Amino acid sequence: MRILVQIHTWNDAGVIDSVIDAILRQTRAMEEILIVDNGSTDGTAELGYPAIVTVVRHALNLGTSGSVKTAIEYARAHGYDWLWVLDADSMPRPDALQLLAGVIEAGDRELTHEIGVVCSSHNLVKLGRVLHQGRLLTPGGPRLPKLRADRTCVDCDSVIWSGALINLAVVEQVGLPRAGTLGCWEDLSLDYGDTEYTYRIHRAGYKILVHRDSIIDHPLGRGLHRRILGRNFYTSDHPAFRRYLHFRNLVFFWLRIYHRRNWPMLLVWFSHRLIRMLAAIIFLERERGPKLKACIFGIRDGLRGRLDGSFGAPR
Repeated sequence: MRILVQIHTWNDAGVIDSVIDAILRQTRAMEEILIVDNGSTDGTAELGYPAIVTVVRHALNLGTSGSVKTAIEYARAHGYDWLWVLDADSMPRPDALQLLAGVIEAGDRELTHEIGVVCSSHNLVKLGRVLHQGRLLTPGGPRLPKLRADRTCVDCDSVIWSGALINLAVVEQVGLPRAGTLGCWEDLSLDYGDTEYTYRIHRAGYKILVHRDSIIDHPLGRGLHRRILGRNFYTSDHPAFRRYLHFRNLVFFWLRIYHRRNWPMLLVWFSHRLIRMLAAIIFLERERGPKLKACIFGIRDGLRGRLDGSFGAPR
């Protein structure tokens, strides 16, 4: 079983060495690490890397989904069977890949072909929480899967990109991830691209699994963490254009891609999510005005089915 490890980067010169070191410490040997750089301007693509590293550079920032799309095409052209996707600031523990591969190699041939994705869990370092990042998608919105003490893997309907080990055989049936060609703001290049693609894989009949013991330590980047009235509150503090893309793509997915809707439950879930996001922006974040406006505009364009707005996204 040949596995290609992929890192997607955008101006990550300050952290990329750490994730490469973490990958090289994996207990399972690998043939190649592919860096797909989204047009970084800080020299990320020009750094000196070990011989095992190949760098492919996009002229434009095509977002995470654009990077994964390029990596899948590269992996298939070079005879790989699986693709392990990582963020530039995600630090997989030494046995993370071995545990994922073990799920695939331990099963019989028929079971192996049924697995579309097996994904690591994420340790949010600043919060001291381990999240099993898969979701069950229901007509009333996403739900957390139930964890069983007697199983190492959790069945899900979708997972995030980082930590996902993708069976490249699924591409013949489901195609490539959705991503634009003009920038990270187009189509599902950022936000919900992972949800849509892994949901598409699941709808095609493949299993989507999250491994409870395969852990990626995630520092949460520029996120803000505060205690208010004795409770912990966290916000990612994303810029306004990311707030726009999040709500635009979220609304688009649930209205135009997901196959069933329970309108009362879906509206309750969406209202709860929107209120929490607006409260985080108002009470915890900076640049509140543009971010609040971005949320409203994102909802508007999602309802219209327009995936070509940028709201000031970097070009």
